[in-house]
Amino acid sequence: MNMYYSPRAQEKDHRILRRYAAWCLLLLTLTTATTAQSRLSPRLELDFNSNWAFCQQDVSNAAAADFNDASWEAVTIPHVMGITAKHNGGGRVYQGVGWYRRYFTIPADWAGRRLYLSFEGVQTDCEIYLNGEKLDEHHGGYMRFGTDISGKVRPGQSNVLAVRVSNTDNPQTPPGKKMSTLDFNYYGGIYRKVSLVITNQLYIPDETEAGKIAGGGIFTMSSNVSAKAADLLVNTQVMNSGQPSVATTLVSKLTDKSGRVVASSRQTVFLNGRKDTTFRQQLHITAPQLWHPDHPYLYQLESEVYNGKLLVDKRVTPTGIRTISFKADGFYINGEKLYLRGANRHQVYPYIGDAAPASLQYRDAWQLKKGGFNAVRAAHYPASPDFLHACDELGLLVIECQPGWQYYSEDSIFKARTFRDIREMIRRDRNHPSVFLWETSLNESPTPSTWMQEAVRIAHEEMPGDQMFTADDYNKRSRDHYDVFYKVVNPDMTDPAPGKPSLTREWGDTWVADAAQENGLRASRQYTARGMINQCILRQQALNGETSEEHGGYWDHARLDANPRIGGYFVWSYNDYTRGSDPVTAFSGVTDMDRYEKFSYYQLQSMQSARNKSYGPMVFIASYNNLPGTDSTIIVFSNCDTVLLYRNNQLVGRKTRSGNAATAPFIAAKNGSPLYAFALGRYEPGTLHAEGWLDGKRVCSHAVTTPQTAHHLEITIPGPAAPLIADGSDMIPVYIKVCDKNGTLVANTQAGQSYSVRLHVTGDGHLVGGNIPDAAIAVQQTEGGIGYALVQSSDMPGEITITAESEGLERAVKTIRTQARTTKTVPDAPHAKWVNDYQRRHADITAKAGQVNTLREIPLNNVKIAINGQVSPPGSGALTDKNNVTGWTTTGNTFPLVITLHLEKPCSLTGSQVFWGKDSDWYNYRIETSSDGNTWTVASPDKLSSGQDYKAVLFNSPGVQYVRYVITGIKPESSRVAVKEILLFGTQD
Repeated sequence: MNMYYSPRAQEKDHRILRRYAAWCLLLLTLTTATTAQSRLSPRLELDFNSNWAFCQQDVSNAAAADFNDASWEAVTIPHVMGITAKHNGGGRVYQGVGWYRRYFTIPADWAGRRLYLSFEGVQTDCEIYLNGEKLDEHHGGYMRFGTDISGKVRPGQSNVLAVRVSNTDNPQTPPGKKMSTLDFNYYGGIYRKVSLVITNQLYIPDETEAGKIAGGGIFTMSSNVSAKAADLLVNTQVMNSGQPSVATTLVSKLTDKSGRVVASSRQTVFLNGRKDTTFRQQLHITAPQLWHPDHPYLYQLESEVYNGKLLVDKRVTPTGIRTISFKADGFYINGEKLYLRGANRHQVYPYIGDAAPASLQYRDAWQLKKGGFNAVRAAHYPASPDFLHACDELGLLVIECQPGWQYYSEDSIFKARTFRDIREMIRRDRNHPSVFLWETSLNESPTPSTWMQEAVRIAHEEMPGDQMFTADDYNKRSRDHYDVFYKVVNPDMTDPAPGKPSLTREWGDTWVADAAQENGLRASRQYTARGMINQCILRQQALNGETSEEHGGYWDHARLDANPRIGGYFVWSYNDYTRGSDPVTAFSGVTDMDRYEKFSYYQLQSMQSARNKSYGPMVFIASYNNLPGTDSTIIVFSNCDTVLLYRNNQLVGRKTRSGNAATAPFIAAKNGSPLYAFALGRYEPGTLHAEGWLDGKRVCSHAVTTPQTAHHLEITIPGPAAPLIADGSDMIPVYIKVCDKNGTLVANTQAGQSYSVRLHVTGDGHLVGGNIPDAAIAVQQTEGGIGYALVQSSDMPGEITITAESEGLERAVKTIRTQARTTKTVPDAPHAKWVNDYQRRHADITAKAGQVNTLREIPLNNVKIAINGQVSPPGSGALTDKNNVTGWTTTGNTFPLVITLHLEKPCSLTGSQVFWGKDSDWYNYRIETSSDGNTWTVASPDKLSSGQDYKAVLFNSPGVQYVRYVITGIKPESSRVAVKEILLFGTQD
């Protein structure tokens, strides 16, 4: 049904003429200004992120230049196709089609220049149209792509760009998995920036555009690196898209932070029309400043292209000089061993999904670095280039991952796209000194050995030499192919490959943990501090080598700090996130999804040395001192020599780092700091004050005070301090805190305590999603005394005022001044006056949750269990004890392995649910039923199921008294079959 209407036919002629005259004047002004700039700049990169129109549905003929889009809404890029509530898991994210349109013009004298339209990320499949003509299509939501619009665009006239975007399930586009079974979400939209790049006909192409193996654009490689000298090898592709042969000179200059040229090279060739060449240069640097996470020095590579003596193109590439290697005993950078302390990051944010501007990407990298991390894993897809630039600058090593999660298909298109993703990922990100490991694997997927072999071959082909390292889990299929491995351990804790480099890619979480219970590896401020404390205790046990799930570990984490040769680890996860597969948010982060730090953030911060200038000394009290049943023992995190704890101005404890080492010796041996537990005997409200001492001096302190009655609201903006840019796209996060009269946060004393907060934003900006009631932003409930919002700038610099109110509390008001943009934009052209997306009144735009679960569970209290014929073997009772923490694990893998349930009474079954022991394992199994235990019927045929696929399997089997689960295989082969719980659904006859 067409929802759109035409503008009034009776619009007066003089209004049309006046608008047209104004546009002509604007075009003349922009043309003059932009033309003047083009004479000065051989290359222009214009911001193409403002003045878009959007429609959240599939509309026929929406690509046509004369399509009536008057009822669409005005949006800016980055953009998500549907703003949602913070906790949006389990199918509450919009899936479908959206259309974008952008009217623009270019100066007439650009007719001879090359115009390249660049998209940093569109999720997931899209089609690009210009003036009604289809130019291109792209499949994949995480990589940059673009199209040459030279010769297609109409200089001096109005043009319209249209983009059709779909985030519907597509098994041919990696990751390929249905969102309903996925451990994250496909939010959809043009969610990374768009640019128009204008060059002359003699130019340096984009790395992903060129399509050249181990080439295209600019490719830098460090060589012969030492403290005394280093070489920077620079391959630069130059393209002559014009007709005549030209004398082409490339000047490459490496400048330091002061702008001084430290090395340069000049080469000249004659380049024929419609041809390209690659300049291969070597820049020699004396006494180089080497890039390292502790001192991430960046040089600037200036690449200048001359046609004769005329400068016709220039690119500037930040670059770091460093060399890396992996050995059996760990990771080395510039010849120095470095223990990797990392975290896994999802790019998702509350409300906006993945559509975050560069400033939020920088904030994430800054917070990770500040939190004691020196590395980050971009799970499970390539990160935004803005995030990688921040990692380069701040000193975070990055594992770059191709898109994939627990899905593989032999479909030829799917396979081709997985290999394309590897090439494009490497081409886009190879110049980042932060990227040190390439996960050319489909995370936890049952990929065959032949696919792995080809993936690794492609990676080394794209980056020849000794600086390419690929990674995957260690198993029979992978062990002969990859360079670095995860899970290099057997279930009995022996080392299957002592000569292979080893890392732990994920630890510190289990999918069966329930944050509401406050006793596991997942924790949320929605409840109380008790859950965050227990999360820290379990993580310390895991980090110190614990392998039992009950105590926070798992065998394939390879014992972490207790492993003498492991190169490092990556905690799961940096931030909480939502999933298509589960309505419950994954509260595994060291920060909330809104990036507010949990106690575990400071726990891992304390693992870095106080004498490392990149981190420095720290002390943190893991308490709000508001839980009498918990706060008689106070946990403090610190990396200092000595910690002093005061309660109400009285010294109640003094502990030294050396003396505390015995509480977690393996953590201490890796130069980490075990938590300090001060058992005070009884609870006492008031103020706790901790001091960290280093070399006999007090160097840091932290205090917490028992909160009193809620009195007022406060609005705070988290660090780092950065201006909000008035470009219509930039955003700034704000926390709304419920405080007592002293300004102390009123944290929960009981689970679920909350305050209703009303937010209002005026001035030169707006509250993101504030006009969408279902998103629960303008009127929201606090979590642990804290609310969260995003404020977006307008395109005019000025002031933004944020007001927060809650019944019975004093309101809070905060004013932000925005800063004028410095970037140039693509000129707008006439179009309908759209309603801004933040001004339109929305109904429920979110997808409804899936069908109501009408399955009726059958009690299994008196069920008899047999495994491979043995009745009631040890531990088998855990299969039906209604406790997902317990479970049964086989002592050895002999297949088929048959688990048989003998039911107390005959039943008519409608389905079964199996909770496997390890979420990253894969099981081949089928379900059979019988009335007598002799004659069996297949109720659910053989299927390959991931350990995280715990949705109910539906079938219809009447008159059943026996059910058996026939397990015929497991991947990886080194894993053991483990089952947490079995449920049956139906009715007893």
